[in-house]
Amino acid sequence: MIQVDQINKYIKKNQILNSVSATIHKGDSIGIIGPNGAGKSTFLKILASILKPDRGKIYYQGASYKEKLKELRSNIGYIPQDIALYEDLTVQDQILFWQKASKQKVAKEYVNKVMSALDLFGVQDKKVKALSGGWKRKVNVSIGLLHNPELILLDEPTAGVDLAAKEDLIQWLKLLQQGGKTLVMVSHDWDILNRICEKIMIFQKGKLIFFDAFSKLEEFELNNFGNETDKDLGKLLKLRMR
Repeated sequence: MIQVDQINKYIKKNQILNSVSATIHKGDSIGIIGPNGAGKSTFLKILASILKPDRGKIYYQGASYKEKLKELRSNIGYIPQDIALYEDLTVQDQILFWQKASKQKVAKEYVNKVMSALDLFGVQDKKVKALSGGWKRKVNVSIGLLHNPELILLDEPTAGVDLAAKEDLIQWLKLLQQGGKTLVMVSHDWDILNRICEKIMIFQKGKLIFFDAFSKLEEFELNNFGNETDKDLGKLLKLRMR
């Protein structure tokens, strides 16, 4: 589905990504972890075609991103960590606005399915500014998925949400996964990673140092704990065992 070949990214003079290569197959469910500043969100933005790599190639369905850009963007749902909603609109009006603004065809039946799965009908007449962080997060996710994309990219989807909202999000992502969607998410939440992701990417200082099945993480941990240069990564991995 997507092939990343030796991509590098600089912001100002700082190298954010360093020769990253990976292949994402249709139907993959991938979690991305790593210390702060490791390049995770930048990598996700490049997959979403929001940022361009400074060096290296990236392909979608065997052709370059540039050649397939229109098709690619119609098949991507990107949900950033920052919540981008109009505070004075109701939830229903918010969704209608983005439904009409979408360049892709949005089926009313699918919109209703998303709203039902995320339990949004109960708050559809409330203004966004009156919602808690968890409800805002669910509305934000729903808007990114209105056009029923095949590739879903999420940056910290459970940040700032309560347990009930998180469970709604997890159950919806499970349904998408079971339906054959491709999921790639950045998260520090081991609960959602354990329950959704079959593969894990680990970034450190701009490099992709691990990309394999979730089941291979234990071996990686054993080989890397005790390395004094990897203290932040070691702490992050130890959280999985709590």
